[in-house]
Amino acid sequence: MDALCRIFCIPAELLAKVPGLGPMIRICCTSVGQKVLMALTGLALCGFLATHLSGNLLLFAGEEAFNTYAENLHSMGALLKAAEVGLLATFLAHLGLAVSTTAMSRRARSRQYDEKESKQGVFALPGGGASNWMLLTGLGIGAFLVLHLVDLKFKMRPDLVYPTDGGAYATVNTVLSSPVSFAAYGVALILLGIHLSHGVRSALQSLGVSHSKWNKLIEIGSMLFAWAIALGFICVLGWVVLSS
Repeated sequence: MDALCRIFCIPAELLAKVPGLGPMIRICCTSVGQKVLMALTGLALCGFLATHLSGNLLLFAGEEAFNTYAENLHSMGALLKAAEVGLLATFLAHLGLAVSTTAMSRRARSRQYDEKESKQGVFALPGGGASNWMLLTGLGIGAFLVLHLVDLKFKMRPDLVYPTDGGAYATVNTVLSSPVSFAAYGVALILLGIHLSHGVRSALQSLGVSHSKWNKLIEIGSMLFAWAIALGFICVLGWVVLSS
């Protein structure tokens, strides 16, 4: 954990040497600063997920509708490339901040607890609630992202025969029809639901969105958003079953 923390701190150390940026970087390297940045990057990724899901649901509208959406997206050219780079940077920043804050939290403890205490949320997980699984679920989502890029961005899966016609619609159908992809995507989407179920509420709290009168509604709203996103993508897996 400490080794990963040092690796992710390299960009911050370099930026701190830029005249005028030092004080700001030092603030961002504090526990509070990192939690705020992690909240902002996390919510930005939530926005992407909602947008990405809306596009994926066009699969239910048919081949022409989805292919038109995909073609319009790729016609953006350099703008799309810039968005992809920004998205990757946001994800890596979020992951790096998660590793860093976890390491800082562990170092701050005077001793390890024999048994963690955790408030149980709507559902329980081994070892406590979803909050205790944020790093592991995040790393699992990261591994899935690599598979997703190999599958659909670079089309480099050696066990798949990618279609030469039919556009993006046929490609998605081919990839998700693979038992390996179907199982991996299903597991990853459950991890995503668990991650977001705590992450959205935690992010809002880090940004000061908290009030005794509204906290329960905010918690329920965060939970509904989390599982709406996860179940929405799971519906795409259901589309494969329906279309086969």
